[in-house]
Amino acid sequence: MATPETKSGIVLFLGVAFGGSILLSLLIGLSGGSKSSLLWLAPLPMFVPALAVLAVRKTTKAPLGIGGMYLPLRWLPAALFVLPLAIHAICLPGVFFLEGKLPWVAVSWSHVVGNAIFGLLVVSFLAFFEEIGWRAFLLPRLANRFGMRWAAVLGAAIWALWHIPYSLSGILHVENVSRLGLALGQPLGTFGAGLFLAFLWFRTGSLPLVSLAHGAFNHWGQFAFKYMKTSGQHDRTLLLLLTIAVLAVGIGSLTRLKELR
Repeated sequence: MATPETKSGIVLFLGVAFGGSILLSLLIGLSGGSKSSLLWLAPLPMFVPALAVLAVRKTTKAPLGIGGMYLPLRWLPAALFVLPLAIHAICLPGVFFLEGKLPWVAVSWSHVVGNAIFGLLVVSFLAFFEEIGWRAFLLPRLANRFGMRWAAVLGAAIWALWHIPYSLSGILHVENVSRLGLALGQPLGTFGAGLFLAFLWFRTGSLPLVSLAHGAFNHWGQFAFKYMKTSGQHDRTLLLLLTIAVLAVGIGSLTRLKELR
């Protein structure tokens, strides 16, 4: 059963996290959205959950109990490849079917390899600050009150809702998909990814591992499509296929959490 201190800590964390999300989104959204001159601030939201945890620590003075600074190597392949492979397994055939080909653009292999490695490291570093809040702080407290499976569902749903202002503001942007359309559809994929990250957290308790999985989802999840030039006519359909792939992985992960009960 959650203590009053735990409940107040969760409320404060969510208040700061969502408050930061909304403020940053308003700043960029009102200054031009995806074309804003302030778009260079777009990575800042990823630091907000860690700042929210710090606010809880400073306000409540309670120990946070955040650890997990180790990397279980046997889980590394799952963290790095499950979501990206699921997305590409569905979306690459989707591109071929819808476009009649895979419309690759010319690029050197050295550029591809460098982008794959360097991009993953940068995005995972940024994701680390999100994971401090959403997985390392929030999930154990939700699990203490609701159990692991409901904690995974609630945590993923909250995380998905937190991203909606970024879709509405243009911080998250998909060509040929409106801000409203992205705000309505994108949270489903985020919810699925949140279920998978919760599964990894409950199985390993590793903060670096879930950060790498988050980084792989963000960077490698759409990797092949960075080197394609599609017509743009089917972007909504491809976004739907991506969402289906990630949801399938997330729901499959959720069913396996019962093994830990």
